[in-house]
Amino acid sequence: MRLLQGIYFVYVCLIFMVLILGTFPLVLICTLFPKKAKDIVMFALLKVISNVWLVCSFMIPKNYHRSKIDFSKSYLIMPNHQSFLDAAMLYTSLLKPFKTLGKKEVEKAPVYGVVYKMVVITVDRSSVTAKAKSFRQMKKEMEEGLSVGIFPEGTFSDQPQSSLLPFQNGGFALAQLQQATILPMLFLDTPKRIHPTAITRMTPGANRCVFLPPIEVTWFEKKDSEGLKLFTQQYMQDCLDFCRSKGPQACWNFAETWITHHKPN
Repeated sequence: MRLLQGIYFVYVCLIFMVLILGTFPLVLICTLFPKKAKDIVMFALLKVISNVWLVCSFMIPKNYHRSKIDFSKSYLIMPNHQSFLDAAMLYTSLLKPFKTLGKKEVEKAPVYGVVYKMVVITVDRSSVTAKAKSFRQMKKEMEEGLSVGIFPEGTFSDQPQSSLLPFQNGGFALAQLQQATILPMLFLDTPKRIHPTAITRMTPGANRCVFLPPIEVTWFEKKDSEGLKLFTQQYMQDCLDFCRSKGPQACWNFAETWITHHKPN
């Protein structure tokens, strides 16, 4: 079993390396484009890379309730976070260019670091000044009509967890400041496909993403980012528990009913 898992790990890594190295000349050309064109081209390129990589790795992405989302709008995108695979899942799931918030250290990775810097708003969490700068960059992107993705948990545990980690404050302060609609997403299988910390433990199988009815910040007082945060965390947790017990097909109806009973008057 370990031998097969080792072979599979090498196979998955080789596919990823071939895709990144094979498209790297296009990435370098893309650095010469104006910002708006660069965002569109890089999104399309990473969407192709992510889908090809996962399908060829037999980690088949599947989306639930995506057709119910109005992608003509910009969102503050908030997925749960349990695996390194979550970043690729954003590209297999979303239909419109976006930027995500990510760790600055990844910029140092050979080749991939160049790609990373072009699509991610990096943050150095050890520096208050750097965090403020990243916040201003996210605000600017949203003012220009681009969606921004934030993992509200900030990180993930060493082992798969049934409960979401406590949500961080920054994304909800940004949502209130911009009066941005929050788009919650649930990744159900990523820690099974690639273990949170033991990345050699990879398994093929389904990679399900569940879109939830968006959250309007106007339901809350403009300064009540704490209430918005707690509402979003409980909403996503209850929907995640429902998906695990009942499956994702009926989750949209469950979520709409949940909002009706829990939304502030």
